[in-house]
Amino acid sequence: MARFTSPDDLLRLAPDAKSLEVARRLFYSRRWRLLGGDGQWMWGEFLYGHNKAIETAVALTEGRFFCSCRARNRPCTHGLALVMILKNGQDRITVGQPPTWLRSLQFQLDKQRKPATSPKAPPRSDRRAERLALMDAGVDDLEVRLIDYARRGIADTMALREEVWHAAAARLQDAKLPGPAGRLRRIAGLTARDKETAIARTLGDLFFFVRSWKKRHQLPVDRQEELLQVGGLLPKKEQVLEQKGLVDHWLVVGGKTGREEKLTYRRTWFRGERSRRFALLLDYTFGERPFDRSWPLGASFTGSMHYYPGSYAQRALFPYPTAGGRPYDGLRGYERITDMYTNYRRALAVNPWLLSYPVYFQGVKLAVKGQQYGLLDADHQVLPIHPDFENTFSLLALSGGRAFSIFGEYDGYQLLPLSTVTGMGLQPL
Repeated sequence: MARFTSPDDLLRLAPDAKSLEVARRLFYSRRWRLLGGDGQWMWGEFLYGHNKAIETAVALTEGRFFCSCRARNRPCTHGLALVMILKNGQDRITVGQPPTWLRSLQFQLDKQRKPATSPKAPPRSDRRAERLALMDAGVDDLEVRLIDYARRGIADTMALREEVWHAAAARLQDAKLPGPAGRLRRIAGLTARDKETAIARTLGDLFFFVRSWKKRHQLPVDRQEELLQVGGLLPKKEQVLEQKGLVDHWLVVGGKTGREEKLTYRRTWFRGERSRRFALLLDYTFGERPFDRSWPLGASFTGSMHYYPGSYAQRALFPYPTAGGRPYDGLRGYERITDMYTNYRRALAVNPWLLSYPVYFQGVKLAVKGQQYGLLDADHQVLPIHPDFENTFSLLALSGGRAFSIFGEYDGYQLLPLSTVTGMGLQPL
């Protein structure tokens, strides 16, 4: 199952140039001990403080980094330094058996790959039926709330306290409806600016979800799957990986992280070179724990992307990526906003519950009207930029007032920019 074939492939996974620079300093450090490897793994302990050690290991063929440090970025500098030692200091490495802490980690990883099944566990079909019954009750409760909001009117609804929205979201979360719960939770965090419009749109989208849910048995199978995913019922990863994958050369074109209660999420968008399809990888981690794998912006990978079922699939799994190893030559974007609108309408006709639509523009400029920023194309059409976007001045500085290329998520109303292209390649926003 070899995927990463050289130290250079692993070093390309570095989250940024600063991490590589710090790793180079750690490469020369004399605080390393127990540097070892067995061909599949490399490990080491980095001393700090009073006889304390940071335990670091790299699964060489899989490109996975593990470290006991508290760094948020993965791979961390300790893991990258290990790879540099493998590349330029192999005389420092002892071939042998992994230490106890690494064997324990390997045992846990093996358990994850082969999950044990309890003989007392109810059949999956029964668990799914119980989950759907709970979700049905939650949808009924949501419908009653939405009708109440409509009777109140938009002014009274806007005046509701944050605790009311959080309580409603908690009830949906208890009903196993994390998707709609997140929409209500975001209402609680809205500022006065554009609050009326945002609430009206969100409640309208939720009511459309409720009506669709109650008629889901009349929908084609693919659309039923998409509706269930919007509600929060996802197929098992094993089922997704059983689907035929799409092999291509994939470029990381944008991403963002955020918090949902005690979870940290990460959305990473890929673009296929030949297929020209986008794929969304959605990862979660608890609290401040780092993600298992890093997807550096502008890095490319070759491999099979496995999409979740649906008539207009976006979310996917990328289990065994291989470092691209060559330039990516498939990034083409819209030059006219009307062309994007046309394709968006087609996508919406296939998946009416499309929450985000990946968009790449080229040759657009930044426009401003009052306090509202937008993208201006050659036809003088303007696409509004999402008010949550906080790096407008950075985008203006990078573009210098000239035409530029930009990638972002379109929600049917506004664009949330995620990255732009400069002379140095893709840059985050």
